[in-house]
Amino acid sequence: MWWPRSSQGGDGSSPAIETLIDQWTQDISAVRDHTLELVRVAHMVMGPAITLGLLVFFPASNLTLAALVYLSGLIAVLGLVPRRVQATAISMFDLLLIGFVGTVDPRIWVAMLVPAAAAMTVGWLVGPRATWLLYVAGLSSLAAAGYESEPRGWPVALAVFAGTMGVVNFNNLKIMGQGRDGALKVADLVDSLPVIVWESDPTTGRFTHAVGWIEQLLGFTAEEWRALPVGRRVDRSDLHGLLESNQWAIETGEAVTHEFRLRCADGSSIRVREVVRRVEANGRLWLRGVVLDIEEEAAAREAVDRLAAVVAHQVEPLLVLAPRDGIEQEPMVLQVNPAFGSMAAVDVADAVGRELEVIAPWLPRTVRADLDDFLTTGRVVDRDDIEIHIPGGSRTFDYGIVGLPDGSVAVQFADVTDRKQATELIRHQAFHDPLTGLPNRTLLFDRLAHALGAMQRDGSTIGLLLLDLNQFKEINDTLGHAYGDQLLEVIGERLRVMTREIDTVARLGGDEFAMVVSGAGQAQLGEIAERVFDSVRRPVDLGGIEVEVTASVGGAVAPLDGTDAHTLLQRADVAMYDAKGSGVPFRLYAADDDRHSLDRLALMGELRNLLDDQLRVWFQPKIDLRTGQSVGVEALARWEHPRLGLLGPGKFIELCEISGIIAELTFRVLDVTLEAMSSWPGQEVAVNVPVRNLYDRALPAQVMEKLAAHGVAPERLILEITEREIMEDHRAISDVLGALDQQGVRISIDDFGTGFSSLTHLRRLPISEIKIDQSFIRGMLDRENDYIIARSIIDLAHNLGHRVVAEGVEDTATLDLLRGLGCDVAQGFLFSRPGPVDRIRRRIDAGPALDHEGRLAWTGAAG
Repeated sequence: MWWPRSSQGGDGSSPAIETLIDQWTQDISAVRDHTLELVRVAHMVMGPAITLGLLVFFPASNLTLAALVYLSGLIAVLGLVPRRVQATAISMFDLLLIGFVGTVDPRIWVAMLVPAAAAMTVGWLVGPRATWLLYVAGLSSLAAAGYESEPRGWPVALAVFAGTMGVVNFNNLKIMGQGRDGALKVADLVDSLPVIVWESDPTTGRFTHAVGWIEQLLGFTAEEWRALPVGRRVDRSDLHGLLESNQWAIETGEAVTHEFRLRCADGSSIRVREVVRRVEANGRLWLRGVVLDIEEEAAAREAVDRLAAVVAHQVEPLLVLAPRDGIEQEPMVLQVNPAFGSMAAVDVADAVGRELEVIAPWLPRTVRADLDDFLTTGRVVDRDDIEIHIPGGSRTFDYGIVGLPDGSVAVQFADVTDRKQATELIRHQAFHDPLTGLPNRTLLFDRLAHALGAMQRDGSTIGLLLLDLNQFKEINDTLGHAYGDQLLEVIGERLRVMTREIDTVARLGGDEFAMVVSGAGQAQLGEIAERVFDSVRRPVDLGGIEVEVTASVGGAVAPLDGTDAHTLLQRADVAMYDAKGSGVPFRLYAADDDRHSLDRLALMGELRNLLDDQLRVWFQPKIDLRTGQSVGVEALARWEHPRLGLLGPGKFIELCEISGIIAELTFRVLDVTLEAMSSWPGQEVAVNVPVRNLYDRALPAQVMEKLAAHGVAPERLILEITEREIMEDHRAISDVLGALDQQGVRISIDDFGTGFSSLTHLRRLPISEIKIDQSFIRGMLDRENDYIIARSIIDLAHNLGHRVVAEGVEDTATLDLLRGLGCDVAQGFLFSRPGPVDRIRRRIDAGPALDHEGRLAWTGAAG
């Protein structure tokens, strides 16, 4: 890139470089050498001619002798004396000849003063010493000649000549010295800067001179670089622009500045800036230029350009304000990026140089106050979530204010509107039910805890209602989940409009809802429960189908029934199940109606001990009816209570669900079971999983982590879920079951036949095994219906490709009947009661449970 100086305005070129070009107008050495060469050649040509003339015209005089001596001396000087001092030696002979000739006649002596002055001037070109040597020699020669030819008048003429020539010599030596000093200053300037100064012939493009940092910058000697053609000196991609700029300088005579890359001796290149000017000398045109190394400057400029590009393409608005003298002065805009231009609805170019109030009058007081504070204290400002009403509407921004090195102030905005909305949405989803939009269990506990805290401070009461829809499963299974979801939305909205702003209605999951009523006692809570029941049982139109549902409502009042959220929820839950079991719409919690309430409360207080060190896992074998071999075991949790003895799951599983530790208990049982199976190859193991665990999408990863920790293959693990539980919310848990199935873990439906599952459920869920509920197995011999149900289940499961397990087998007659129906696996007291792992392992290792004829081989149930 190049440009004429007139269009550039002086930018990009150094004043020192311009001065250097102006000062460098002649080469003293070249002028001196040229002049001295003329002196030498003139004497070589004229000396013999003068000698020949004297011999012809004055054959018998002293002039002839002088001419011969002079010619001999001239020949000796030109042949023997070094070339650099020949002019001085010749001038010395000239002066001697002039003095000798001047002795002949006074007129000749006077005439010889002028040649003597000419001979003395040769010293100016050599130096002060030669000048004054020739001056003294000339005066001595002329004095001797004057004494001989004009004894009386020669001193006056010689004195005038001596004075005149002395002054001329002194002034000329001073001028020559100044010229030499100027040349030395130029040379010093060139040597002190990382520059190269050159002169070239425009007609050939060849350098005539080149000095400076040639070797330091390029690695060439001056002679090598001068000899290179321009195509070898300049990077090929810059050659065309360089030739154009040089041609412009030749045609216009203006100084031209351009930047390009010079090639170095090692093959690399450096970036330089060059100033070129056309000059006239000795009747010819020359190009003279100065090359400056700008590698570091170019790198810095590129870094600035990159930063400017980043700022220009930055999606977040940036505003830079010029420094100001005081707070009263309105800030002036120094720079904005396109993002700020879009934010402020202004043109970026028009914004620069204008007052902030003009381009952004909508900035809130908070931002302006922070600007004033920053200018006063210098503290960096960093604020979040500030709502700003920009021309395009209201948006939420984070912004920061920082100082820049030149004293200006940068304000960086970050539009966080979408992030804030997404955060609020995530927060809402974390604490609200996605279907109804009501608070979920987590938010209910939080609000109930806050309400109970306020109750303890002001001495008021808190009422809690739990309700369960009675006909929901039938509607969901008959009409489908879409209609079931619509029903839940309608019921949720009815409950919401019934509550005050200080109260909370929540969906706990499935078809369970809860309502927190501040300031309600038992009487008021009963009235509210009645209104809830009436509201729920109003008909609901589901896509043209009118359905009716009822609710079972349980209530508890704090502080009468409890002072913490968990206890109050547990007792409202007890009351709700009492209402459902009694067939009444509403039941308040009553300690007398809570079956085994004292024992249950005591056990609930001791549940932590169960998890710590009182949990025991027993096993019961599962027998393949075709081979008689044990194909696996079922893990059964037991509580070894120090006071009550060994407790079965019916005594504590429900308490664990109410207290919220059921998930922790499940993983504890899984840990103990897998630890036992890690040293027991060849056996599969079934572990019961409550439905609440299936709501957790992290369950598959957690199960796989425990399998890997104990070194048990996923194919050896079966997770059992009861039919009633698995049908509560098929869509909510299908993803979890699918993920487990993909990892190799098998799923079994326990207690099959007691729920309301449909063929659609059985087909869609990743089930590998169905366990017939023991109530049908035990009644097969006496009740035809139980036999028919068991046979139908076996046929159904086989048609769907599932294995069938009969649980509760206690006699050989039932075993023979099941074998005749094609049942795959049997489990029950006939083979073994549940027992510790060592006892069950010994029994299985003893051999098959059935012999080859199908008779019982194990002599008695273990335990």
